[in-house]
Amino acid sequence: MTDNTETTTPIVEKKSTDIHNEELWQFPMQYPIKIIGHASPELLGAVSDLLKQHFPLLDLAHLTVTQSSGGKYHSIAAVLPFENKEQVNAVYADLAASQHVKTAL
Repeated sequence: MTDNTETTTPIVEKKSTDIHNEELWQFPMQYPIKIIGHASPELLGAVSDLLKQHFPLLDLAHLTVTQSSGGKYHSIAAVLPFENKEQVNAVYADLAASQHVKTAL
């Protein structure tokens, strides 16, 4: 008699904010990120608060804000000290959940 039982590997659902190609990431690392949102006084404050939650020692003076050519958007550039992939996933998930952030690269 043949055993027709198949062994399956559980499928782990990745969120769109989870990192891909994990083998390319080496931790700890200094990671450049650009966060884009509508030009508003609230954008910098919301992004600063979010980054301080994840990186309490981050010097916010190093954030660079650039206005788009049409003035409709601002981009905020930073270099973040990631320690592990869970931290990367958490930061991107929080940025995606922010009403002020359009995208993060």
